[in-house]
Amino acid sequence: MVGVFHYSKSRLIGISDGIFAVVLTIMVLDIKTPISTAQGPMLDLIKHLVIYFVSFGIVSQYWVYHQELFSRIEHTTSLITITNIYYLCFISLTPFATSWLNDDFGHQLPTMAYSVIIILVNLTQAIMFHEVIEIGESDGIKMSAHDREEYRSAQIMLGFSLLYLLISYFAPQYFLIVVIIGIALRTTVTTSARIINFIRTRRITK
Repeated sequence: MVGVFHYSKSRLIGISDGIFAVVLTIMVLDIKTPISTAQGPMLDLIKHLVIYFVSFGIVSQYWVYHQELFSRIEHTTSLITITNIYYLCFISLTPFATSWLNDDFGHQLPTMAYSVIIILVNLTQAIMFHEVIEIGESDGIKMSAHDREEYRSAQIMLGFSLLYLLISYFAPQYFLIVVIIGIALRTTVTTSARIINFIRTRRITK
């Protein structure tokens, strides 16, 4: 018997996509037009653009994971709904951290705040992965090689974010470089794994 009250997957995805869209949009508002074309203001503009592109890339990466995460399961639970709400809460703090980084780049406190927010997002993301796997298993959905690779990637992202915190504490001036390297490595590893899985699947089907 189906009860009257249940947790809606479509509503969960709807509010998630809405918050992602707002976060990705408002970060650009912190980029100010330079008051002159002198070297100082132009360097500040380049710095702000680089920080914006990095933050945009990070949040976009989270959205890609999120839409894949909920693509196969048919229903949600109270636990994953609550986890998703906190996940979105931490995602919503990204524009604040980006703005602070813009205003005080190279200093310890803003880079540490940025790192802590990334850690919280990655932690709740890893928890959601585990919860979705449990829902899938209860519905008889088996994990594919791609699913296992995505789950490992989520765990790797959490590990990288802990490294970001160490760098932000001991060498905040290099924080942005390490984050860019982390994004590049994460993308390279995932792409390589997907290509290997595709080749293996083709060989099996032949």
